[in-house]
Amino acid sequence: MKKIALLIILLSLGISSFGQQLTVKLIPADKYPFLVLYKLQDVKQSYIDNKKADENGNFVFDMSKQKPGVYMLMYDTNPRNLVYFLYNNEDVSLKIYPEKENRIDILKSEENTIYLPYVINQDFYTSKLNNIEKLLSKGKIKSNDKKYFVKLKKALDSIQNKFEKASEGLLANKYIKSMYTYYPDSISDKKTYFAEKRKHYFDRINFNDKDLQHSNVIIKKINDYVININTPVMPKTRHLEFVNRIEEILPKIKDENYRNNVIMSLATSFVNTDGRVSKVLINDYIKKMPEKYQKMINTDNLLREIGLLIGETAPDFSFKDINKSYKLYDITKKKPYTLLVFWSATCPHCLRAMPKIQELMKSRTYFNVVAIGLESENTPWADEHQYYPEFIHGIKLKKWDNPIVDLYQLQATPTFFILNNKNEIIAIPYEVDDLKKVLKTLK
Repeated sequence: MKKIALLIILLSLGISSFGQQLTVKLIPADKYPFLVLYKLQDVKQSYIDNKKADENGNFVFDMSKQKPGVYMLMYDTNPRNLVYFLYNNEDVSLKIYPEKENRIDILKSEENTIYLPYVINQDFYTSKLNNIEKLLSKGKIKSNDKKYFVKLKKALDSIQNKFEKASEGLLANKYIKSMYTYYPDSISDKKTYFAEKRKHYFDRINFNDKDLQHSNVIIKKINDYVININTPVMPKTRHLEFVNRIEEILPKIKDENYRNNVIMSLATSFVNTDGRVSKVLINDYIKKMPEKYQKMINTDNLLREIGLLIGETAPDFSFKDINKSYKLYDITKKKPYTLLVFWSATCPHCLRAMPKIQELMKSRTYFNVVAIGLESENTPWADEHQYYPEFIHGIKLKKWDNPIVDLYQLQATPTFFILNNKNEIIAIPYEVDDLKKVLKTLK
């Protein structure tokens, strides 16, 4: 969540309403004509309503039929431009300044008068403590950092106690207690510190509390635990550590619906963090869920977005040149490495890249080069591929509808894969310049 600079202004003047209302004013009003309201529910945002500003520049939502919980406001298409607030059967009136780091004036709301300042204070201290943790994780921590850590930890605990006491009797109290981030009291050695943190990280979380499930508290805690606590760094095995951490958590969630939603959320969020984790979650969990859950997430799109990954085995396939048939695995075993290129004779970028690839591979006799044309018809590929007689060529017709596209999760041409003679993918260069850098490391 984007940092919010928060100024609290309490007005004694109430807002007349029939039932509970949410009233929001965005400053400057002329730049933000629309406002969308969502409720956080089961690790996702459920759309509630959208409004245009009235003649006074206010966005007014009827909340009388909405249940208590955490809600989200989004005021333009940038996903960072959003704010969270609590609703608990009371009128809520907020003034938001998007151009001042989402500063919020709370005009009316007992819950948010406590909840929103807590969020800001907690974020301030945890961000500083997390920075020191990163130094510890990298082995770069100094004695002054350790002393500062103790000071920050005491301040965080003081803030926590203050807001827990102030929120007694409010719905905010449940969220404030659960949002507390555990840190050991001091830093000794790295192994002991992180073992203690992981042991106690979920002490305050009730994974089966419906109010917490209908918020961002649990899923945020899970993401932090899996990704940010002494983040795994070994490229070949870090996905296994991520998966192990996820599998530590899942048995704590007794509600099947919520557990499945958490798994789907993690599978989606890991696409850009480490797609190998997403693939494990899809294959080991999502594909085994009841059909109603599988319909909620497009795993084909996720897998296509992830693509094949370094360390995976390249799928075998058959292909034909004009007069000859091949199988990929029959080729790869002949030399230490294989450069697999998916290109098209109708792709200008490919036509510029292919001569450069030819030059790069000229002296690398320890490489097979397999060039597969994704084409709509035989021409102009039939003529163009003859300029590269040292390559092993194949053609796949129907272009993006050819099954090879899904098999290799192709999204563009040219696409490069470097395989070893065990058919393992050892590099996926993005451009010819990237290919050149990888080739220099292979002998």
